[in-house]
Parts: sequence; structure tokens; C-alpha cells
Amino acid sequence: MPLEYNVLELAEAQKLVDVAIDYVSKNNLPPAAIVVCDKFGEILAGARMDGCSHMYWHSAHRKAYSSAIFERDTEGLIDFWAGQERNGHKGPMDWNDTMLTTLSGGLVVCNGVGDGPYGGFAVVGGIGVSTEEPADEYRIAEVAIESLGDGFRHRRDWN
Repeated sequence: MPLEYNVLELAEAQKLVDVAIDYVSKNNLPPAAIVVCDKFGEILAGARMDGCSHMYWHSAHRKAYSSAIFERDTEGLIDFWAGQERNGHKGPMDWNDTMLTTLSGGLVVCNGVGDGPYGGFAVVGGIGVSTEEPADEYRIAEVAIESLGDGFRHRRDWN
């Protein structure tokens, strides 16, 4: 019997990128890098806007990857690791995965109802946005997710 799970389709991933770029342009924000990953952290779509440093591409990828595989926004990862630190862990390096990051601007993409141990919404991927103005990154990613319509959302943690 094949595994069945909800997925983020290529057209949806590309829409996330397109909407993010449009939002940046219409609001006169600094150029951004946007990366969308599937639920396993593999890149589905992305773009680095003209004038955006190449370093932001790698940052956006790490944000999308981290939010997808930890099934929460990167801001929620900060909360998670604070709890881990109280138990003696040192942070992302304890996971032996150099792709993990707690930089803000990574949002998990959820759609539908999940059946895993945490219930709630099914994780289908992650979006990472990176720009010279970190204060804008969260909103850019959020607007992109909102564009997918009913059933799509993100979450800070597993609740």
C-alpha cells in the first residue's frame, strides 16, 4: 500500500514565490530571496530578486527547510530550543544538521487536517524569506501563504 499524504503542489509553491515578489515590489521593500520547500525540506520553487545578495538565498533555503522539517515557524523553533536548553541541549547543533536555523522569516505551510501525534493541520512544506530588512520577512511569507486561500495556514508551534 503506497504512502498517502497531503503535498504542496508545484503551482502552489510557485504562487507563494510570485506573491512574495509582488508584495515586495508593491511595497517598495528591499529585494528578497524566497525559497519554498516540500515537507521534507527539498526545494520546490524559489527566486532571488535583482539586487539581492546571494547569501540571502542560502538563508531563505535554511529557513524554509527548518520550518518544514520541524513543522513550525522558525520563531517557534526559538521557543522549542529554549525548552531544550533548559534540559542541557545547546541548540540546533545538537541535531547535527547544518541546515537548521532559528532565523526569523521561515514559516511552515499547512493545509488540511493532519493525523500525526500533534493533530491539527497537515504540514505540506515551508517558505523562507530573507532580505536586508528582517522585520519584513515574516509578513512577506505570511501574505504569500494567505494567497493560497482557505485551508492554508502556518503555525508558530505544534498546537
